[in-house]
Amino acid sequence: MKVIILFLLALAAADRNAKIRNYQYGIEEDGSYESQFETTNGISAREDGISYPGNEPETGNYVRSGSYSYDWEGVTYTVTWTADENGFHPEGDHLPDFSHTREHIGGVGEELRK
Repeated sequence: MKVIILFLLALAAADRNAKIRNYQYGIEEDGSYESQFETTNGISAREDGISYPGNEPETGNYVRSGSYSYDWEGVTYTVTWTADENGFHPEGDHLPDFSHTREHIGGVGEELRK
């Protein structure tokens, strides 16, 4: 998540005249939330998630998903992502497909544990 925010801030810094056009945020009693924003220079993002508390203090997990898009040299790039106890998983037409690598790494890990 921090990577996404830093990336979006870097893009916004490239256009110092950019303004936030729309920002919405809401949190429910069950801990779920939704947020979205859009800027005047073509950056937009949305995110939703829910917190699952653990049995012990300071434990638990968030399950989150979202997307962001931005324009670069006339092309719009979009990244859709999920984040949970298994990590951050981005997908986009301009990103490499590592799905086969995840399966391979899982297999190697199983072999090492035996």
